Amino acid sequence: MDILLVRHGESEANALGRLQGHLDSPLSERGREQAGILANWLRRRAIDWDVAYCSPLARAKETAEIVTATCQKPAPTLEPDLREVHAGALEGLNRDEMAERYPDWVKRSIMDLGDFSEFGGESYGEIQARVSSLIAKWTDRHQASAERVLVVGHGGVNFQLVKALVCRPVPKVCILRIANCAATWIHLRDRRGTFIGELVWHIPVELMGDVQTADTGAPFR
Repeated sequence: MDILLVRHGESEANALGRLQGHLDSPLSERGREQAGILANWLRRRAIDWDVAYCSPLARAKETAEIVTATCQKPAPTLEPDLREVHAGALEGLNRDEMAERYPDWVKRSIMDLGDFSEFGGESYGEIQARVSSLIAKWTDRHQASAERVLVVGHGGVNFQLVKALVCRPVPKVCILRIANCAATWIHLRDRRGTFIGELVWHIPVELMGDVQTADTGAPFR
């Protein structure tokens, strides 16, 4: 079983440096360009898949639709649990606004960054449970037939998916830059009685074509 994880293209909120979470910001023009470059890169290399899932948030849904249409594949199935990590009251704010309104957030250690429960968002445990449920669902549906699955999501949720797919035990802290339209291929198979993933490649959109990509990594998802 293989999973191709893709982050959405640049959104309008990304371009403004605003934390999104469940905030439903559409793609920017550069985001649509990035999605087109990714789609054509996949098509030229005949990188195929059997089924596609995407977050229902506009920035991921439009990215998935551009990719599937360009590659002449069926439209993606909306998967609510692929929504970005819910950041509560921090959503819609830029870094300066966070520092002014929630100074404790910007002072947090790297060990505490993944928990948004203090601000009315998801706790770290809730995020892990959501990701585990997604992986169990896909494994149940696609493992036996060794299908390839395209997943179009977000920087935060994709990061947690990568950790859960390739690590045992799952580390709380891991550094992996997942820029807009980055693509990550993971091959899952049984290894000594454990069904676990191998990170085959992780490629930013800059290496796929002539496009500039702003650094809109965490926490600006």
